[in-house]
Amino acid sequence: MTFGKNLKKARKNKGFTQKDLAEIVGVKRSTIAGYESKNQEPSYKILKKISDALDCSIDSLLAPDYDNYTASENKISEEILNNKELKSLFNEMRKMDSNNINFYKRLIKFIETEK
Repeated sequence: MTFGKNLKKARKNKGFTQKDLAEIVGVKRSTIAGYESKNQEPSYKILKKISDALDCSIDSLLAPDYDNYTASENKISEEILNNKELKSLFNEMRKMDSNNINFYKRLIKFIETEK
């Protein structure tokens, strides 16, 4: 699936018209139409505004299979929210920088191999 098809699907899922999204993002309606049907691509700045407006990740807009990608995102979110330990761990990790996260990932792998 292309970015344009993903964008259209995400926009419709949110209940926005092209005009609605264009106004939120600060571009013309024809620009949104170009993204959806003419293989035009936005700048990163506009892509970020689009993902924020549609409450979705940039990754999902660029994914080869939007439906499976968003289903996967939703499944992960659900699993974290429904598991007290995962939710606690997630909240702790949100406070860390990527170096600390990578350290703990390596530590977990090490501990798992030593069992």
